Amino acid sequence: MNQEAFDTHALELKLKGFTILPDLLSPKECKVGREELEKRHPEREHGGLEWLFNKARIFERLYQLPDLLRLIRHFVGPDALLSAEYGSVVMPGEGGRGLHSDGGITGHNRAASAAPMDEERRVTSHALAVNVIFCLSEFTETNGATELVPGSHKYPYFDIPETAYANARTATAPEGSAIVFDINTWHGATKNQTAEPRYAVLSPWRRRWTKCEYEMARVVKPDVLERAGEDGPAIFGLQAQPPYTELWQWDRENGGPKQEFTHLKRP
Repeated sequence: MNQEAFDTHALELKLKGFTILPDLLSPKECKVGREELEKRHPEREHGGLEWLFNKARIFERLYQLPDLLRLIRHFVGPDALLSAEYGSVVMPGEGGRGLHSDGGITGHNRAASAAPMDEERRVTSHALAVNVIFCLSEFTETNGATELVPGSHKYPYFDIPETAYANARTATAPEGSAIVFDINTWHGATKNQTAEPRYAVLSPWRRRWTKCEYEMARVVKPDVLERAGEDGPAIFGLQAQPPYTELWQWDRENGGPKQEFTHLKRP
């Protein structure tokens, strides 16, 4: 991605709350990804579509795309954390479940975390997190593609007014694209009116000092972490682990006790 293209996507994400990056994955990669999701879809109620980086090599690719990482880090910092990676399959007839914003489980849009001094307002001055939807299928107007409300990431309140639905726009995108959006942006899956499933992978990213959906440093398999390279400890949050020893015993880079205190390491 050249500088002009990067600036365009960054401005679009800043102003609209979302942008679409084309051609991140090849047709072959999308095909392999769809096959992996299809294989695991029957076990979706028991975690079949969660922690995908641990389940197939194709999904390790999704946090190793330089253009995407550059945009993510532009908004949520050079040490941004991968918060999750899970599959989304919208079967024929499914979808159309309404608009929402992310971060309601562990993020800043969690209602139980709202303080009285917030006066029912959410944080909109800065992007605290971004979400990425990888389009393993083409996203069309009729196959359950994601719809988003432009500018809604700046709406200060937690409620979603009825007028938002009239302003929602379906994110049509070619296979292999990624939809990148601010965690505050209202969005939702439209109804799949076709005879084919719609496949995607979602990978939210958070600022280092916020809480992720999972304890990624504990979740990631050692071989997966090793293949992530020098960025791995930051991406999976090893460096963000709070110490459970005294500070002089703690290795911040590796997120655990120093070598001479490995006997204190928790399983």
